[in-house]
Amino acid sequence: MEEYWATRTGRWRRAMHQQQAPSLAERLYQVIRQDVDAGQLPAGALLPASERVAAELSIEPADVQAAYQRLLAAGFLEERADGNLCITSRGRETDVGDATQIRFEAALLKAVREAAARGLSSAEATGMFKAAMVRLEAMEKPRKPQD
Repeated sequence: MEEYWATRTGRWRRAMHQQQAPSLAERLYQVIRQDVDAGQLPAGALLPASERVAAELSIEPADVQAAYQRLLAAGFLEERADGNLCITSRGRETDVGDATQIRFEAALLKAVREAAARGLSSAEATGMFKAAMVRLEAMEKPRKPQD
Protein backbone atom coordinates (compact mmCIF):
# COMPACT_ATOMS: atom_id res chain seq x y z
CA MET A 1 0.00 0.00 0.00
CA GLU A 2 2.97 2.29 0.60
CA GLU A 3 3.91 2.04 -3.08
CA TYR A 4 0.36 2.91 -4.12
CA TRP A 5 0.44 6.20 -2.21
CA ALA A 6 3.94 7.03 -3.41
CA THR A 7 2.66 6.72 -6.97
CA ARG A 8 -0.53 8.65 -6.18
CA THR A 9 1.28 11.57 -4.53
CA GLY A 10 3.69 11.71 -7.45
CA ARG A 11 0.69 12.14 -9.74
CA TRP A 12 -0.71 14.78 -7.39
CA ARG A 13 2.56 16.72 -7.59
CA ARG A 14 2.40 16.82 -11.39
CA ALA A 15 -1.30 17.71 -11.39
CA MET A 16 -0.79 20.52 -8.88
CA HIS A 17 1.61 22.22 -11.30
CA GLN A 18 -1.20 22.39 -13.84
CA GLN A 19 -3.65 23.99 -11.41
CA GLN A 20 -4.25 27.74 -11.49
CA ALA A 21 -5.43 28.04 -7.88
CA PRO A 22 -3.59 30.69 -5.86
CA SER A 23 -2.54 28.52 -2.88
CA LEU A 24 -0.96 25.09 -2.59
CA ALA A 25 -3.78 24.02 -0.27
CA GLU A 26 -6.35 24.98 -2.92
CA ARG A 27 -4.39 23.18 -5.64
CA LEU A 28 -4.18 20.00 -3.58
CA TYR A 29 -7.89 20.24 -2.76
CA GLN A 30 -8.72 20.49 -6.48
CA VAL A 31 -6.46 17.56 -7.42
CA ILE A 32 -7.83 15.23 -4.73
CA ARG A 33 -11.41 16.26 -5.52
CA GLN A 34 -10.84 15.48 -9.22
CA ASP A 35 -9.47 12.05 -8.27
CA VAL A 36 -12.55 11.37 -6.13
CA ASP A 37 -14.94 12.58 -8.84
CA ALA A 38 -13.17 10.44 -11.45
CA GLY A 39 -13.27 7.36 -9.22
CA GLN A 40 -9.47 7.27 -8.97
CA LEU A 41 -9.85 7.39 -5.19
CA PRO A 42 -12.69 5.00 -4.47
CA ALA A 43 -15.08 5.14 -1.54
CA GLY A 44 -13.43 3.81 1.60
CA ALA A 45 -9.86 4.52 0.47
CA LEU A 46 -7.77 5.80 3.37
CA LEU A 47 -5.74 8.96 2.83
CA PRO A 48 -2.13 9.07 3.98
CA ALA A 49 -1.17 11.26 6.93
CA SER A 50 -0.83 14.94 6.10
CA GLU A 51 2.83 14.90 7.20
CA ARG A 52 3.63 12.18 4.69
CA VAL A 53 1.82 13.94 1.84
CA ALA A 54 3.55 17.21 2.74
CA ALA A 55 6.96 15.54 2.68
CA GLU A 56 6.29 13.81 -0.66
CA LEU A 57 4.89 16.99 -2.26
CA SER A 58 7.51 19.28 -0.68
CA ILE A 59 4.85 21.55 0.78
CA GLU A 60 3.92 22.58 4.31
CA PRO A 61 1.83 20.16 6.40
CA ALA A 62 -0.54 23.06 7.09
CA ASP A 63 -1.35 23.19 3.35
CA VAL A 64 -2.23 19.48 3.32
CA GLN A 65 -4.27 19.83 6.50
CA ALA A 66 -6.15 22.79 5.00
CA ALA A 67 -6.93 20.78 1.86
CA TYR A 68 -8.07 17.80 3.95
CA GLN A 69 -10.26 20.05 6.13
CA ARG A 70 -11.90 21.57 3.07
CA LEU A 71 -12.53 18.09 1.63
CA LEU A 72 -14.06 17.06 4.97
CA ALA A 73 -16.30 20.14 5.00
CA ALA A 74 -17.37 19.50 1.39
CA GLY A 75 -18.28 15.89 2.19
CA PHE A 76 -15.58 14.22 0.10
CA LEU A 77 -13.82 12.81 3.18
CA GLU A 78 -14.99 11.41 6.47
CA GLU A 79 -13.10 10.78 9.65
CA ARG A 80 -13.19 7.23 10.96
CA ALA A 81 -13.38 6.31 14.62
CA ASP A 82 -9.61 5.66 14.62
CA GLY A 83 -8.96 9.23 13.42
CA ASN A 84 -7.96 8.26 9.88
CA LEU A 85 -9.51 10.04 6.93
CA CYS A 86 -11.15 8.11 4.12
CA ILE A 87 -13.08 8.86 0.95
CA THR A 88 -16.79 8.98 1.63
CA SER A 89 -19.29 7.14 -0.55
CA ARG A 90 -21.14 10.45 -1.31
CA GLY A 91 -24.36 8.66 -2.14
CA ARG A 92 -22.64 5.80 -3.98
CA GLU A 93 -22.75 2.29 -2.74
CA THR A 94 -19.33 1.35 -1.44
CA ASP A 95 -17.99 -1.24 -3.83
CA VAL A 96 -16.01 -4.05 -2.26
CA GLY A 97 -13.99 -4.04 -5.48
CA ASP A 98 -12.68 -0.54 -4.73
CA ALA A 99 -10.35 -1.75 -1.99
CA THR A 100 -9.45 -4.76 -4.11
CA GLN A 101 -8.50 -2.46 -6.98
CA ILE A 102 -6.17 -0.45 -4.75
CA ARG A 103 -4.52 -3.64 -3.44
CA PHE A 104 -4.24 -5.01 -6.99
CA GLU A 105 -2.60 -1.81 -8.25
CA ALA A 106 -0.14 -1.87 -5.35
CA ALA A 107 0.69 -5.53 -5.99
CA LEU A 108 1.10 -4.94 -9.71
CA LEU A 109 3.40 -1.98 -9.10
CA LYS A 110 5.45 -4.12 -6.73
CA ALA A 111 5.69 -6.89 -9.36
CA VAL A 112 6.80 -4.43 -12.05
CA ARG A 113 9.49 -3.02 -9.74
CA GLU A 114 10.66 -6.54 -8.90
CA ALA A 115 10.85 -7.38 -12.60
CA ALA A 116 12.92 -4.23 -13.20
CA ALA A 117 15.23 -5.17 -10.32
CA ARG A 118 15.79 -8.52 -12.01
CA GLY A 119 16.76 -6.82 -15.26
CA LEU A 120 13.51 -7.05 -17.21
CA SER A 121 12.44 -4.07 -19.28
CA SER A 122 8.99 -2.59 -18.81
CA ALA A 123 8.05 -4.06 -22.20
CA GLU A 124 9.11 -7.53 -21.05
CA ALA A 125 7.22 -7.15 -17.75
CA THR A 126 4.14 -5.96 -19.63
CA GLY A 127 4.43 -8.92 -22.00
CA MET A 128 4.56 -11.32 -19.07
CA PHE A 129 1.47 -9.68 -17.57
CA LYS A 130 -0.41 -9.93 -20.88
CA ALA A 131 0.58 -13.57 -21.28
CA ALA A 132 -0.71 -14.31 -17.77
CA MET A 133 -4.00 -12.58 -18.59
CA VAL A 134 -4.38 -14.65 -21.79
CA ARG A 135 -3.78 -17.85 -19.78
CA LEU A 136 -6.32 -16.73 -17.18
CA GLU A 137 -8.93 -15.95 -19.84
CA ALA A 138 -8.35 -19.33 -21.44
CA MET A 139 -8.84 -21.07 -18.09
CA GLU A 140 -12.07 -19.14 -17.42
CA LYS A 141 -13.69 -19.75 -20.84
CA PRO A 142 -16.48 -22.28 -20.66
CA ARG A 143 -15.59 -25.39 -22.57
CA LYS A 144 -17.81 -26.24 -25.49
CA PRO A 145 -19.36 -29.69 -25.31
CA GLN A 146 -18.00 -32.24 -27.76
CA ASP A 147 -20.26 -32.76 -30.77
